[in-house]
Amino acid sequence: MSESNCDSISNSMMMTCFCGEMTHYFTSRTPLNPGRRVYRCYKSKLENCRFWRWEDSSPGNSSVEVNLLKSKLEVAMLKMENLKESLNAVKIEKDNLKKKLENLESLNYFEVSKSRNLEAKVSKLKMLCILSFTVFVVFVVAIFK
Repeated sequence: MSESNCDSISNSMMMTCFCGEMTHYFTSRTPLNPGRRVYRCYKSKLENCRFWRWEDSSPGNSSVEVNLLKSKLEVAMLKMENLKESLNAVKIEKDNLKKKLENLESLNYFEVSKSRNLEAKVSKLKMLCILSFTVFVVFVVAIFK
């Protein structure tokens, strides 16, 4: 947008920006909006309130608007295509994570089963130790009696 192309127009077409000041009226020279009119805060870029607003469409700008809409549509379609690719990548990652989870669950089941078997063996060993100790005590008492 060319800031040096400020047009003087009647105050009835001027707007007030966020600063409470009257805006300036510019003509855009960008490829996406050639010739499109815009209201903008007149202060420098460092001081302005960042207010800007496109002038309402006029019949002469319809081809510009059509081109703008076509450009926006192309950008939206590219974004949609990128999102589809991202979604496919996420689906693949989800499937890989699901397989890893299944592997971990089966490994966990195996480890739990192994742990239960060890607990059962330890319990039997405790019972054997208690029984052996009891027999030993009875034997010692019988000998010393």
